[in-house]
Amino acid sequence: MAETSSAKFNVQHPFDAESAGDCILRACDGTEFKVSRLVLSLASSIFHDMFALPPVASEPKDQTEIPVIPVEEDAPTLQAFLQMIYPIDPPEITSLPLAQKLAVACDKYFISIAKLRLYLRDALNDDRVFKEDSLACYALSWRIGWEEGAIKASRYTHTFQLAESSIANKLVEQAGDMEALLRLFRMRDSREDGLDDLLSIVKNGSHYVCAAGGHGVLLVRLLDYPQRRLGLKQRLKDAYPNTQDVENLLGFQVTQTYYSCETCMEGREAHLQAIRAKVRTALEAYPQAISGAPEPMYAA
Repeated sequence: MAETSSAKFNVQHPFDAESAGDCILRACDGTEFKVSRLVLSLASSIFHDMFALPPVASEPKDQTEIPVIPVEEDAPTLQAFLQMIYPIDPPEITSLPLAQKLAVACDKYFISIAKLRLYLRDALNDDRVFKEDSLACYALSWRIGWEEGAIKASRYTHTFQLAESSIANKLVEQAGDMEALLRLFRMRDSREDGLDDLLSIVKNGSHYVCAAGGHGVLLVRLLDYPQRRLGLKQRLKDAYPNTQDVENLLGFQVTQTYYSCETCMEGREAHLQAIRAKVRTALEAYPQAISGAPEPMYAA
């Protein structure tokens, strides 16, 4: 046993050397976990088939020696993985990298990812996590079949250059599915098509908002269309766009000609409120997120 490596990581019960196991899983860093072949076989068809194989012919060994199986997972991942499949308290998954490694391990050993999905919801259901690494959160949510998480995370991906091979390849690798990337591309195509519909909400024109004699009219003046379109596209990259400043959002100006009384000002605000209501309604149909995610390959 690799005692020097094991000393670097505190192997917890029931996987330590004193535990009643009949097999050892050796992590890639040399840390050893004493485990039960029965538990592993019940949890994973991979382990079941592995332990069902006849022993390899070799020199006679001490009957007290138990088999050692090297695995690719590191010690923290392996311990959390074992805690998931053993009938003990679940692991505390507090980091995104650990969650990603556990998702890969579940796929690798053909283990239902339902438990992992349950444990990760609290860890991932935090806006700070989505903002810090939205693509990784999206990929992980997709991989474990957590539709709500994938939809929410996709709202934070609008600023990424998905056409760059380094970004695209990493996303596909983490999600384990090309469709995760294609779904984002389709969302962006729909967003591009929807810009013109949003801009069409406001039109050039004049509006009488006050009956007082001699008062002017409310004028709506649109800025240059390409400039409006580019500005709207940029502002809609926010996960939750601000729809209060509709003049800035849609690129138009509202001015009052001649004298403006209190009624004129109230009329101007009422006109803007009507536009805001239309914008909010239009944004509800505007694709800010993907429409859904598939079930994981090894769902419960």
